Amino acid sequence: MKGGVGVAFSGGVDSTYLLRIAKDVCVGQVIPFLLVSPFLPGKERKWAHSIADEIGLPLKEVCWYPFDFHCIWENGRNRCYYCKYAMYHELWSVCREHGISNLLDGTQSDDLSRDRPGLKAIQELSVKTPLAYCNLNKNNIRRLSAKLCLPTWDRPSQSCLATRVVTETFITKKLIEKIESAEELLKDMQMENTKLRVEGNRTYSD
Repeated sequence: MKGGVGVAFSGGVDSTYLLRIAKDVCVGQVIPFLLVSPFLPGKERKWAHSIADEIGLPLKEVCWYPFDFHCIWENGRNRCYYCKYAMYHELWSVCREHGISNLLDGTQSDDLSRDRPGLKAIQELSVKTPLAYCNLNKNNIRRLSAKLCLPTWDRPSQSCLATRVVTETFITKKLIEKIESAEELLKDMQMENTKLRVEGNRTYSD
């Protein structure tokens, strides 16, 4: 692939498999980028670095601040679209600084059949989605990841902390910090995959 490759990397099942394949097949430089914001749990940040190091491609962080955008923190129906657009717009700027002309995302075929407004932003910004293009779904990727002995093959799916806040409830930095702390406490109580939901003044768990 001419012009080098940037991979939007999170350390999840899909982006880890994508990064490994990109490393194996691309002739030019391949750089994994981690988008860092208050929406990213601290443990996920550390995990992503450890996985990228294991693959042999040191992770570069791209910091952005979602609370600069009222269309994000107001948390309307299209929040995911605006969030994804802002993230990838920033990521494209960093890619160009590194001489990279191809940006890849780990969207897979299952994602195409779901209501994911962020996919529209990915398409508008000309981000490539090779896993979806090859019609690979989550089960395919888990199976292929296991064959490559990737530690993410059976990892539960993760989502950003903003998804814990129900639409129309304003998102604040303080609220996000409270959610992260509470979920860490639940993990310490062996409730590993429990996610909180915040709706107005009400908080509950899945």
